[in-house]
Amino acid sequence: MILRLPYGRGFITADLRGLHCHELRPEVPHHAPPVAALVETAVDRPVERPALAELARGAQRVTLLVPDATRKSALPEVLPPVLDRLRQAGVEPSAVTVLVACGTHPAADESSLAALTGPVLPGVRVLQHDARDDSALVEVGKLTTGEPVRLHRAAVEADLLVAISSVQHHYFAGFGGGGKLIFPGVAGYAEIQANHRKVIDLSTDPPRRHPACEPGVLVGNPVAEEIAATARLCWPRFAVLLVAGADGKPAWSAGGPLEVVYPLACDRVRRWFEVEAGPFDRIVVSAGGFPSDHTLIQAHKALDAACRFATDDAEVLFLAACDGGPGSPAMEPFLADPRVSAIVTQLAEDYVQYGHTTLRLIEKTGRFRISAKTGLPGELVARLGMRPEADVAAVLDRWREEDPHGTIGLIAGPAVYPRRT
Repeated sequence: MILRLPYGRGFITADLRGLHCHELRPEVPHHAPPVAALVETAVDRPVERPALAELARGAQRVTLLVPDATRKSALPEVLPPVLDRLRQAGVEPSAVTVLVACGTHPAADESSLAALTGPVLPGVRVLQHDARDDSALVEVGKLTTGEPVRLHRAAVEADLLVAISSVQHHYFAGFGGGGKLIFPGVAGYAEIQANHRKVIDLSTDPPRRHPACEPGVLVGNPVAEEIAATARLCWPRFAVLLVAGADGKPAWSAGGPLEVVYPLACDRVRRWFEVEAGPFDRIVVSAGGFPSDHTLIQAHKALDAACRFATDDAEVLFLAACDGGPGSPAMEPFLADPRVSAIVTQLAEDYVQYGHTTLRLIEKTGRFRISAKTGLPGELVARLGMRPEADVAAVLDRWREEDPHGTIGLIAGPAVYPRRT
């Protein structure tokens, strides 16, 4: 078997002939309706009425809350049917704002933003959330621990807020999309950090990573539970949720009240993206190409999924271009001293979310032998406990010699996770 594995904006060819490979892939339909048709069904025949056009009648300020470029949501195909239903309801384009829920991610440049949304109707305003821009934030309530919660005023002041997002596993918040689009999607920086700090369990000595902060886990997950509670402070009246197929394009969609549609989307993700396989002594994983492997922060999610199918001390071949580098200056202090004890201590005193990303990565490099084909500097890769690998073919040749009858796990497409009982 010869495969072209996604890598950056291109591919790396992997000659897997002579190796017994078990490809870990989602159990998704081979053929899905066109994205526009999925969205039209979602907005016209929602799980619970009213339909979007009916709900939007009389609205003076409509905000469409959408994910940023780190999430594959096919917005150029999704937005036109939504905007068309608003037009049918008599909503003028000048009354519509598309608000990109960046969370703490950096804003996109002008050309990247245009590619993210696709063409929008003249008059429609497109904004990107900046978690550090206090002037754009409005206090709406408090977190469970008492800290104030501020959200972007374009979401708070809309008389119709519509959430549009893909739903997928999230490596510590259970699932992405849904309420996460509101909080932390359009929240202030301080409250985002306060929420994500819950991933560190301070009730133990020394502190530890909270055991319920896992993909697919919502109940008992302190991060996910606070996201759900806080999002209700600015609850969308309509949601269009999507689940991707094997090619990354939406293959399922539903519309209606967020509290009704989100559990359906999570169930669909579980059914499609949780599989029974392994454990494996050797695994090849591609982080999925751009934008999923643009930074180490994003690429790490594929590695996290793959290692869940690995035996202890397994060898993992990790392919991630990381042309955008680590992904955040806030990660740099943790990359400088990437020891578990040092990171946990620092996070317990002053939580920084990308310190937690570094922690998760170091936990894996301590358990598994990870070779990384990446554009990151070799010195950084080695410091993080991985072996820089320029020649993918050489690794596969060695595996053929060392264990010609062994089974290799392979993730060449979307990340999948072990099925939960």
